[in-house]
Amino acid sequence: MKAVIQTIRVQLPFFVVYGFLSLINLKAKLAVTPSFLPKPSRHPWMKAIPSILEQNHAKLLAFQFTNNEQSRLLQFFIPESMVQVYGLSVHHAYIVQRFLFVFLAFCCFHLYLKKWLDDKGAMLGVCFLAAIMPLTYYNHLQESAPLLMLLFLLGLWALREERYGWFTAVLFVGALNNETILVLPAVIVFHKFTTLREVWKPFVRSVATAIPAFAAFGTIRYITRDRPHLGGAWHLPDNLQGLWQSIQLAPWDYWRAYYLFLFFFFNAFWVYAFVRLREKPMFLRRASLIIPIFLGIHMLTGIILEVRQMIPLAYLIIPMGLLTLFPPTQQEATLQENTAANEL
Repeated sequence: MKAVIQTIRVQLPFFVVYGFLSLINLKAKLAVTPSFLPKPSRHPWMKAIPSILEQNHAKLLAFQFTNNEQSRLLQFFIPESMVQVYGLSVHHAYIVQRFLFVFLAFCCFHLYLKKWLDDKGAMLGVCFLAAIMPLTYYNHLQESAPLLMLLFLLGLWALREERYGWFTAVLFVGALNNETILVLPAVIVFHKFTTLREVWKPFVRSVATAIPAFAAFGTIRYITRDRPHLGGAWHLPDNLQGLWQSIQLAPWDYWRAYYLFLFFFFNAFWVYAFVRLREKPMFLRRASLIIPIFLGIHMLTGIILEVRQMIPLAYLIIPMGLLTLFPPTQQEATLQENTAANEL
């Protein structure tokens, strides 16, 4: 506990900045999502018209919403707990949830990056993520995304430090929020792989850590199996057609080439991350093998113009890209790893 308090004290100046970056991102999200907030009534003596968010929340609590959203339990039970305990309105509870989880994700990302970068590099990584996140904001309600952003990072962090008990717990909680996190057990196999003859060892560990999460996820999906799937479950033809149509737009219209946002999101970092790949830390090299799996799954079952789905890859692509732009010397790398280990 003393080490945690000391880390917070040392990093507090950075955390204050991340609080304001979280607020700016919250403002950007609310500005493009009118369905988030209640509509004021035409007459001052009448109540405001409930927002789509509030209507959806009521349906979720009654288990009358779509299969995939209904299965993401924490995205509506956490705000509902704030409503019940603190008396917040529904939309204020979702606002607090979004701000809090994005803020915690920024702070944890800073600490996570310090394994390989100094304070300046870590802050640059967080600021880069905060700067590109507004590209993900549309007028839709995908409120499991902020907690997914935090838990995916904590899951990767636990795997990097080989804390498999913590990883199992994070994965289980994450499965109650958003199924995207279930790709993480593959990192164990990639990270600990040595030879084909010994591959069964990391595979068994991967399966063992994933059993509670997959059991919870499967149970929830079974219970909600009769509910329709929001947006459908197969999108490869739509995604390919959308990419083709976006490519044909003139460059001055790329601001609305939504299917190309997949490439704009990490922009040059898509390339920088893999330059001098052999010089990158082994964990990042090995964990980055989930990137094609991640992209393939989302091409098949996701709507890739909703580029928020790419945020979890930031925890691999951003540090790898920064290490290309600012390669540390061997002495600096050793010092940074020792400092990070002492702080945590």
